[in-house]
Amino acid sequence: MEFLQYFFRFLHRIRWWLVIAPLAIAVVAILATSNMERSYPVDMTIYTGIVSGYTMETGETTVQTSTVVNNTIDNIINIILSKETLNEVSLHLYARHMIHGNPDEDNEYIQAVNFRNLQRITPPGVKALIDTTSEVKTVDNLKKYEKASPHNFVYGLFHWNHPHYSYGALSRIKVVRLGNSDMLKIFYAANDPGAAYQTLLLLNRYYTKEYKTLQFGSTNTAIRYFEEELARVGKELREGEDSLTLYNIENRIINYDEQTKQVAALDKDYDLRFQDLLLNYNSAAASVRFLETNMEENMLRLKDNADFLARLSQMSFLNGKIAEIETFYHDSINSVQGGQDLKSLKQQSEKVKNDLVNFTESYSNRKYTRDGYPTSNFVTQWLDELLKLEKAKAEIEVMEDDMAGLDQQYSHFSPIGSTIKRQERSINFIERNYLSILTSLNAARLRLKSLEMNSASLKLINQPVFPLNAEPSKRRQLVMAAYIGSLFFLIGFFLLVDLLDRTLRDRIRTERITGAKMLGAIPGRGKLRQRKYTKLYKEKAVQYIANALQDHFHTGDLSPIVNIVSTKAAMGKSLLVEMLNDYWTKQGVPVQVIRYGEDFDPASPGYLFAGSIRSLAGDKLAEGQKIILVEHAPMEVVSIPASLLTEASVNLAILRADRAWSEKNKQLFDRFKAKSATTPVFVCLNNAEKEVVESFTGMLPPYSYRKRLFYRYTQFGLTASCKSNV
Repeated sequence: MEFLQYFFRFLHRIRWWLVIAPLAIAVVAILATSNMERSYPVDMTIYTGIVSGYTMETGETTVQTSTVVNNTIDNIINIILSKETLNEVSLHLYARHMIHGNPDEDNEYIQAVNFRNLQRITPPGVKALIDTTSEVKTVDNLKKYEKASPHNFVYGLFHWNHPHYSYGALSRIKVVRLGNSDMLKIFYAANDPGAAYQTLLLLNRYYTKEYKTLQFGSTNTAIRYFEEELARVGKELREGEDSLTLYNIENRIINYDEQTKQVAALDKDYDLRFQDLLLNYNSAAASVRFLETNMEENMLRLKDNADFLARLSQMSFLNGKIAEIETFYHDSINSVQGGQDLKSLKQQSEKVKNDLVNFTESYSNRKYTRDGYPTSNFVTQWLDELLKLEKAKAEIEVMEDDMAGLDQQYSHFSPIGSTIKRQERSINFIERNYLSILTSLNAARLRLKSLEMNSASLKLINQPVFPLNAEPSKRRQLVMAAYIGSLFFLIGFFLLVDLLDRTLRDRIRTERITGAKMLGAIPGRGKLRQRKYTKLYKEKAVQYIANALQDHFHTGDLSPIVNIVSTKAAMGKSLLVEMLNDYWTKQGVPVQVIRYGEDFDPASPGYLFAGSIRSLAGDKLAEGQKIILVEHAPMEVVSIPASLLTEASVNLAILRADRAWSEKNKQLFDRFKAKSATTPVFVCLNNAEKEVVESFTGMLPPYSYRKRLFYRYTQFGLTASCKSNV
């Protein structure tokens, strides 16, 4: 409650500052905003298709997690607001304005006044870069001219503070997601309707281009990598397959597994046939040896006969040819040529055999052997066995040649198998690698197609519309803000000054700073209107002070003592003593005034060692009922003895309300309170303002309506009548 009263009085004290200064600042704000630029708003709505879009990777509408959706939406928003996108928009907007601007007439691109300003600031060298037939060529020229330099005009357009082309202006573009939908709403406002309108048109074009570049960049890089790898691995695969084909041709390989099976089967067949031939050969050789032991010498010489040997050799030759044909054509029944040759040879062999038999029979001249066997039968048997032997020998020779060729085939096929399998393993590995790369390439292409579909879903739903009306001016808000801001600034400033100020101005500050209770206040000269009430103010003040002092007189004390002290000279001690003396005298109360310098010498040893004010005053202080007012010398000059302070009923320190409370005053006053011990110590302010005196005496004249109202509310008489004195 006390704090609120203090705050109200504080506001009342600075009321003229609070009235005049904010009004002056508001007037300045009104004048400063008289030519305030108007703002033209433009907006557009974009459908992203991120939440409910169709993807080629799954072939259906996807439902993605909120994290993925929010991340994608944030990416689009950041691309829209990125420096790269805004720089592209800035250059194209400048080129468009320079090409289509008209210095005499506003159009949908730029207002005439803004175009004239743009022409004024553009250097001649940059104007030469403008190709009025093509915006694209103009932008290309500007990009070639641009370089990072503070003296480069094109570079500065985006990095300085131009209201249409700078990053600071374009960064005011706002992008807002509409709820949880796929929609983005973009807002922008500028002081030129054409500039705002064209900015959003260009932004819609170049943010999608930037989005596609970022989205497709990594995917296209992956596709190029997979295509290069696929070509490289495909070339390796073809080279491996061609190498295997040439190797098979060089080694006459059609089907290695089947061919080796045939060789193994032929080897087994040859082994069996060779065993049969050896058996036949040994059997025939044994039979020939046996028959020759029983033959006479004439017959044995037949073996050395040239005709016989010639026929036998011819027979062996024919048997060899027959064995050779039978070896190669025993499974070739359908071979007509082979069958005809075999038949002819057999006919020749049969003829030679018959000739050989006839020759043998004619060569023999005995009909019986020594053992009595017929010679013709015996010679026939011998000849048959000999022919079998020759046939077996011929077949063995043929078989041995064939087996030698089969061994060569084994030697031929053995290294071929490992080489073919090694090459097949290499081809198989390359083929799997090729298929893996092909799968990754297809996935990357599918990803690219999905990104193309998602990028195609970035569609403009609500086109930006050329603004015909400006936004409502914020001039009123700015003026109000200036007024309220200055008001709060003044309150804060004066409140801070008030809190730091150590001037003893009112009761609350005095009690807070000094640490002693305040007993009353003596008014100063006052304002011009109040000077005629000065006497009344002092009478009311001294009345309150006297009554307050009387409350602290001890019961039964016939001569209560009141010590009037001050920290420094010229504080008003004499004035207060005179006022109290006059008041109590008028009331019929006897008063004895004792002053330093007149009634006692504060510099004498008697004062320093005085035990009582009565002993100090001597005969001047007569016995009887009276109030003794003792005016002491300033504490900064003389130290008051503690016995004189403790003897009194009240120790009253009078201080100036318009003086600062210094550290020296604090030290003197603290010593004064410490020496007073149990004697009450109070403070009385001199030269105080009327409002300070009213806090003790109540409302003082003049009693105007405004004064009554203010006083009522400072005293929290919220429902009291304004006509009554609160």
